[in-house]
Amino acid sequence: MFYLLLDILIYNFTPYLSYFFLLNLNNKSYIYNLSVALLIDFLILHTYFYVTIFVTIIYFIKKYFLKFNYHNFYIYFLYNISLILIFYLVSSLIFSYISFSNLINVLVINSIFIVISYKKDVLNINLC
Repeated sequence: MFYLLLDILIYNFTPYLSYFFLLNLNNKSYIYNLSVALLIDFLILHTYFYVTIFVTIIYFIKKYFLKFNYHNFYIYFLYNISLILIFYLVSSLIFSYISFSNLINVLVINSIFIVISYKKDVLNINLC
């Protein structure tokens, strides 16, 4: 819930776009991710079942098809930044337009947070 609270604060009170809640897919259960996605869908973004469907698809793809060693920083970083980019691009194509400044914004802000979260979560990463 910390990532979600941080997302809400950054998204609402700054011009930056953050998708930190997607980092929960690394080490949280499906029920937790589903409840966060439903909370985001209904209370924050008012996009009915969009985030829930996206989180469900990505969670099961990660669980059954993508078996990486997430202890390696480059793999951890590339996986998470690509997940955030896919979410941003699909969301932008559906709900608005893709802006180069927003794309750079998403890359910089989320990259910094991914590096910080890797340092924090390096000992808690499950290898599934």
